[in-house]
Parts: sequence; structure tokens; C-alpha cells
Amino acid sequence: MQLQDLQKRVQSSRDVRLSPLPFQAAMFVVIVVVTLIAFNTWQIWNAHQRNLQSAAKDAENLARSLTQHAEDTFAQVDNNLIELNERIETEGLGQQQQARLQKVMRAQVSNFPHLHGSFIYDAQGNWILTSSGKPLGHSNYADREYFQYHVSHNNNTAYIGAVIRSRTTGDLVIPVSRRLNHPDGSFAGVVVSTIYVNYFRQFYNNFALKNNTSLSLLRSDGTILYRRPDSEDAIGKNISQGVLFQKILPYSAFGTATITSVYDNLERIYGYSRGEHYPLVITAGLAKDDVLADWHSDAALFIIGGGVLLSILVALGLVLIRQINYSVQTEAELTRTRDQLTLMNHTLEELALLDGLTGLANRRHFDIALKNEMTRAARNDRSIALLMLDIDYFKQYNDIYGHVAGDLCLQQLCRMLKGMASRSGDLMARYGGEELAVILPDTDMQGAQLFAERVLTGIRELNIAHSGSPMGIVTVSIGASAKIPHPHNDTPIGLVNLADNALYNAKKSGKNKVCTK
Repeated sequence: MQLQDLQKRVQSSRDVRLSPLPFQAAMFVVIVVVTLIAFNTWQIWNAHQRNLQSAAKDAENLARSLTQHAEDTFAQVDNNLIELNERIETEGLGQQQQARLQKVMRAQVSNFPHLHGSFIYDAQGNWILTSSGKPLGHSNYADREYFQYHVSHNNNTAYIGAVIRSRTTGDLVIPVSRRLNHPDGSFAGVVVSTIYVNYFRQFYNNFALKNNTSLSLLRSDGTILYRRPDSEDAIGKNISQGVLFQKILPYSAFGTATITSVYDNLERIYGYSRGEHYPLVITAGLAKDDVLADWHSDAALFIIGGGVLLSILVALGLVLIRQINYSVQTEAELTRTRDQLTLMNHTLEELALLDGLTGLANRRHFDIALKNEMTRAARNDRSIALLMLDIDYFKQYNDIYGHVAGDLCLQQLCRMLKGMASRSGDLMARYGGEELAVILPDTDMQGAQLFAERVLTGIRELNIAHSGSPMGIVTVSIGASAKIPHPHNDTPIGLVNLADNALYNAKKSGKNKVCTK
């Protein structure tokens, strides 16, 4: 109608001059078309970039979560090895000691379903004890990689070996081992526990991920321990010459990178994270085609819609209004999607700092908080206190009442402890196992000791029955330390060691008490 009115006005004009309106109208249409094309192009590109950025964040969060899971898993196994190592080096391997060790090894395997077995070998690689109590079909294991490693490395650390196939059951397992020493420090043998590779397979398969998503558990030397999609051919291969290990990990312990896989030539957006306590690397790769699948569909709709719109725009200007409305709605939907993803990412970050069983801060949160509070205390010349708590006779409690009851007991104590936090800066954390920690900013030793005594009284008043304790109820031992940290000489681990030594003194001097350091 507007074009028809314009034509009538032009035809009614009898001036000899040419009217500029047709040209202006044509320029207006051209400007609108060019503007619309530019806007749609930017919209598609912006959505493309947001999808990639969101996928990179998701991949990084997934990799860091899987790293925490892997570290926790290997830490559990390592703690078992430390216990066996200490028993062997302290008590020896006499006939009575072997009988006790046999019970401990069997209990460890039964308590951790992901454990395939535990084994003790002498300095020649001959088996001494197994968790199953049965003799091994192959009597000598000196040819194993982990055994050869410990022969030549005298260090007090756990070694995570490459995946091997069990000679007794045929299962693929990951060996975690520690060296045994004679009193003079010479090589005495190896204590090793093996983890089912199938445990990681089942755990990784629990994630609702697309088929092309890659999850990999690797040693820090590039050896693959497990890879999803499941492929036995990939297990044991070394990718240390790849881009990740050569150009990325030497400069960054965690982050994201877009890399083409050497296995299937798929370009993926990888989140990667190096383990803090064990030589592990976790990668989570989202296939770029999967990430952009929805974007491709949306982009195709945009292009088709834009082409139709431009055709109609030449004849009817109202289509422009409809396209603007459509663009606004799409922008709002994309914004809502982005906000939802942002909220999910924040939620995942918060969950990553909580202990799943007790609801207290986890070890990672504790390490971050202690470092920050010590820095603040040093800057302000203020005292900071740290309490380390350990439940007395908790192993006996688990043996008597079962691990489910043990978990409930731990939860009950943690709820009581959490309720004692009277200041926003106080942090209650699960340090590991049945060991808890309390960070008290702006608190001197006297205040720390008063708070610790309140904790002792509160736990005793819970009156949780414990027939395996001389007190008849569940109690705790507490080690307390407090100091004004020096900006350069004092470290978080130093404060932890002070509190831990005080805790050791409390345990050694009869338990159910507070000791300071």
C-alpha cells in the first residue's frame, strides 16, 4: 500500500525535475537488507562462539570433577598400602603377623568394591601374601613394570603402574604399589593393590554424554589407563608426544584446548586437569560437531528464514517487523539458555567444594580457605587457629556397627560441629576419612583451646554408644595450633603439621582430650 501511494504521488507530480523518492526508497530497502544480513550474521556467529565457550567450560568442569574422583579413588588405595607398609616394616612378616595381615588385606578388598586384590612380594618378586589367601598361579612377578620401578627407586611414594591383565583372573587392572624396605633401607619387596579398570568404565558410562564424547584417565607420562568410548586397544598406549603433553600441560595444570583426536580424527573441545597429589591427567573431550549440532540447525533456520524474509521484504515491508520480533525472541531464548548454563556451572563449582557424605567443606575447599586465611592473617598481623580432630577408635566402631552406621555417626558429629560455627569466616572441613579440621580466623591459642573444649563437650553430650571404646561412647581427640603467620616463612602445611603433631600427642596420651602445639 505504501508503494502504491508513493506511485500515485509521483504520477500526480508534473514537475520537470525527477523525484528523489524512488531512489531514496531503493536506498532504504538496500540499507535495511544490508543491516538485516549483518545482524543475522552477527547473531549466528555470536551464538556459535557462546556454544563453544559454554562447551569449553562444561568440559573443564567435567575434567576437574573426574580428577577429584580419580584422586579420591587412588588416595583410598594408597592409604590401604600405607597401612600395610607400616604393619610390615613395624611388625615384620612372621607367621602370626602374616595371619593378621591376611585379615587386614581381605577387609580392605571387601570394603572397597573397586579393588581387584592386594598382594605382597619379596625382594625376588615371589608372592608372600594375597588378599584372597590363595597362592598365585604365576609365582614370580619380578617382571612387572611396577616391581622394576621400586627396585631402582627408593622413595616413599605410591607408584601408579600401567594397566596390566591379571594373571589369576584375566581382568584388566591398574596396579598401585609401594616399596618395602629392610631396616637398613635396602629393597625388601613390594606391596601392591590393583583396581579394576572396569570400575572407571562403569563410572564414566554413568554420565549422560553423547557417543563421541571422550573421557580419558592417563598417567602423567602420557600412558592411557582408560578411555571412553571404550577401547581396549587404546589402553596402555602412550600419547606423550601429542599436543596436550608437549605444548599445553607443561605450562598449565588445567584448562581447555581444541585438539583433533589421533584415534578417530574428530575435533574435540577438551577440558584437562592434572592431579594435585598423584601423577594423573584427566581429559574430557566434547566433539565439536556434537557441540555445534544445535547451532547448525539454528543457523540453517536463520539462513532460510533470512532468505525468505529478504524476498518478501522487496514486496512487503511488514515482513521486516516480523523478522525483528523473531530475532528478539531468539535473542531472549539464547540469553535464558546462557543464564541457565551459567547457573549450572556455578552450582557445579559449589558442589566441587563440598564433601558429599558430611556436607562440610572438602579437602580442596579446606586447602584454598587455609591459604587465603593465612595470607589475610599475615597481612593484618592477626592470629589464626587450626584444630585437627580425629574420632577415637573409629575403626573399631566400623568393625562393630558397620560402615553404614559409621557414616551416620560421622554425619551426626559433623552436623553438631557445623552448628558451632558462630562466625562467617569459621570453616569446618572434612580433612580425610574420620579426620576433621576447623579453621578459626582472628583466634589465638587460648580461644582455640576454649573452642576445642566446647567441641569435646558437645561430642560427648551426643552420647553415641561405642562398645569398642574404653569411654563407652564416641569421643574425639583434638590437636590445636595458633600463630600470627609470617608473610614469607609460614606456610599452610606448616600450620597443619603443628596441629597434626598436637593431635598425635592427644592420641598418644590417652585420647578424648585437647593438646596444643
